[in-house]
Amino acid sequence: MPELSPGNLNGWQKAAIVLIALGSEISARVLKKNFSDEEVERLTQEISLLENVPKEVQRIVLEEFAQISRAREYLIQGGLDYARDMLEKAVGPQKAAEILEKVSVSIQKVPFANLRRTEPRHLFNFIKDEHPQTIALVLNYLHPEQSAMLLAALPSEVQADVARRVAIIDRVSPEVIKEVENILERKMSVIVPQDKSSGGIKSLVNILNRVDRATEKTILEELEGSDPELADEIRKLMFVFEDIVKLHDVAIQRVLREVDQKDLAKAMRGSTEEVNNRIFKNMSKRAADMLREEITFMGPVRLRDVEEAQQRIVQIIRRLDEAGEIFIARGGEDALIL
Repeated sequence: MPELSPGNLNGWQKAAIVLIALGSEISARVLKKNFSDEEVERLTQEISLLENVPKEVQRIVLEEFAQISRAREYLIQGGLDYARDMLEKAVGPQKAAEILEKVSVSIQKVPFANLRRTEPRHLFNFIKDEHPQTIALVLNYLHPEQSAMLLAALPSEVQADVARRVAIIDRVSPEVIKEVENILERKMSVIVPQDKSSGGIKSLVNILNRVDRATEKTILEELEGSDPELADEIRKLMFVFEDIVKLHDVAIQRVLREVDQKDLAKAMRGSTEEVNNRIFKNMSKRAADMLREEITFMGPVRLRDVEEAQQRIVQIIRRLDEAGEIFIARGGEDALIL
């Protein structure tokens, strides 16, 4: 067998290396739950042929697997634009494009992908009257956070039954899954309203980010009177955490005086190197070193926690902007600070 290198490995070999790295017990569960008998046979054969896989090859394959898994979750959670945005923050535009090219076609095969992008409150109203077995099947394919919220919202007399069915689900034929998925999606298209966080709102935000301050204020004030929820969604998207690099250094220093350090550490954990360097630049050496240490030793952080921390900082920035203490440049305006 030729010397192993990441460049000459096919998909089966990479999958076999991942399974080897997971260990026999976990790999057995993965194979049983996710692969057909023919696929298990092929993977078993590939595993038996792999001997002395170099640690560097294992590291690269596992890193690629983690990136692709993350990309699939991003695609399922928020669609292509969301996935591209999150991946570019993590690995840069070029690497993000390579990862998306590998997963954008296969993502269509993930069961109940559309349900994953549905707001939990709408999803609960849609699924609550389904048979417990159907509910259990859907919960098995949703994000764990979504499934937990839905399970908690079910009537107490149904919860245990659904939980039991989730636990004993073994292998469901693709034909059954597809049939259930088609039925539910047809019903959902009638019952569940479209999510406001996509499509038109993003287009409007892109426009408002380029108009002058007076026009923006007038439009948002009108919307606050006629549709407060829509106005709030727009405000959340008007300035994102990564836009900090557009602020004047003095404005960043003013913002940092208001920000909780734990929020800042979490927010920077999921941000770009450019943003992080700009923040460190506007701190004292001692404060920057302490923050770097906190980021390094904080351990794994959930994406949701990172996004919530970033949003809290964005709210501080917008509050200071509205108070006139800092200025966010719009429509060609120069950034100023009083």
